[in-house]
Amino acid sequence: MTKKISPGTCLLCRAPVTERKALKHGMGCLEKSGWPAGEKPSLLIMIRERQDKDYWLAVLARHDTRLGDLDRLIRDVWVECCDHLSSFKIGGVDYEPGTDPSSDLPLYDLIAPGSTFTYVYDFGSPTSLSLKVIGETPITPPDGPLCLIARNDPPSIPCILCGADADFMLDDRTEDFSRYYCHECLVIIDYDPEDLEIISNSPRNGVCGYIDDHEAAILWYPPGWTADELAPESPDEFLDNLLFGDDADLDNLLFGDDEDVDAAMAAAVRDIGADIDAFVEAEREAYGEEGACMAGDTVMSFCTFMHLLYGADIDEWDAPSVQECLVDHISQNPIYLEDWPEKAVPILCRFLERMEAAGRIKNASTLCAALKEGETAFQIATTSPEKNQALFKHLLMEAGESGIDMNDIDEFLDFAVKRLVEIAGFDLDDEEVQKGVTELLEGGALKENIDGLRAAMIFDRCENFCDRFEDETILEHCREIIIDLSDHPAAPLSRGDGALWSAAIVYAACQDENLIRAGRGSTSLGDEISSFFGFERASIRNKTRALRGFLSD
Repeated sequence: MTKKISPGTCLLCRAPVTERKALKHGMGCLEKSGWPAGEKPSLLIMIRERQDKDYWLAVLARHDTRLGDLDRLIRDVWVECCDHLSSFKIGGVDYEPGTDPSSDLPLYDLIAPGSTFTYVYDFGSPTSLSLKVIGETPITPPDGPLCLIARNDPPSIPCILCGADADFMLDDRTEDFSRYYCHECLVIIDYDPEDLEIISNSPRNGVCGYIDDHEAAILWYPPGWTADELAPESPDEFLDNLLFGDDADLDNLLFGDDEDVDAAMAAAVRDIGADIDAFVEAEREAYGEEGACMAGDTVMSFCTFMHLLYGADIDEWDAPSVQECLVDHISQNPIYLEDWPEKAVPILCRFLERMEAAGRIKNASTLCAALKEGETAFQIATTSPEKNQALFKHLLMEAGESGIDMNDIDEFLDFAVKRLVEIAGFDLDDEEVQKGVTELLEGGALKENIDGLRAAMIFDRCENFCDRFEDETILEHCREIIIDLSDHPAAPLSRGDGALWSAAIVYAACQDENLIRAGRGSTSLGDEISSFFGFERASIRNKTRALRGFLSD
């Protein structure tokens, strides 16, 4: 039986190399590297996942390398997720250099060419590795005790829908396993962006929330490599491209030229304005005043979009265009009653059937079938977090350009709500519209959007403060805290001073990362937070304690 070839890359010359040829190829590259020779030979160690041989690393270890150094390399490159315990077993003896200093021995005291040993990370959900000393060389690593010289290429994992190479992993919280999708298939499914991750080039992929830490891994690479070279497209980049990369249509339709929208609306009124009025009256008799208002808004918006997008009178509508209008455009309505996503398609179908009965169209059944086919996708798009994220991002930009005081969350929210109402097509000078907006606000229909905008503003302040840090560790921790607080049924972020929330969130994140420690006196970072946000440290600490009461365990 032919042994499976596991492809990889030489990290010195960047040429393709297989696991079987890594030693011979690596020795040749080391001789040409110009790296220094040591007083004693260095060891070449091959590290493999014990079950899945697709994963392997070739490591150059200086003669004075200690077990703790090797443990740190394995953690940084392959396994670290939650600071679990780890252990080596060499010659039947267990060594735990991370917790037992007496175990942190020099490798040369324990192993030699030909030696085999094992490593386990996380005794609850273990990742088990086998290690073998495959050779030695006079060449030493240039910048530390250890250096990667080759590793496997990311294994091919098929997309569960089409079978092509998958790009992303999606955690299934209900089934406790991961599903894999390519770019193309990911855009057609419903998912929570918080569950989306890149596929890690690690035997711990899919275990305990592990994701590759390229900033940590690059410390063990040969000179000349950067962390960006290790990282494929991240989920955030994918979502940004999905939301904003080709979002000209959304911007034009939601935030674009009012004259074009007015012209399209006028064209719709000329075409079937009287028919729409008659339909609304019929809906009022059947479903009451609220039903009539929803029907009128839905049909008028749909007809306006059909003119704006396709320049089409109703007798020119076809199945593909009405389905696209529903799923891609009407779904972007920023303000709607709670039951609108379920009622919109039935309203449109009743309208089309009425138009056929009036002799205006002859293909109502075909158009209704297209709308019903797209109904699920429409409902998903209408309520998706991504749509709100895109809207929030645009509103933040507009507020800044309009001179809104971004430190005054109430002023920003007032601006945002009024802008949302305008985007939805309402005339703010109309008394009935003002009354309707008041009812929407008091009835809570806008609460989700307002709370989301408030959370976005709180995060924006956190982001401004975190610009001082070299990496995004604290910012990502802030993001996680805000997500937890936003999901809490008590909605704590909807109350209190938004700037104080931002200060407390940053303070808590810094505490969790051990940048602010408990004890007497003040820390420079604590003072920076106090000065930046304009609150006494006592106020920030009190808010931080309150914050922790809402966080999930």
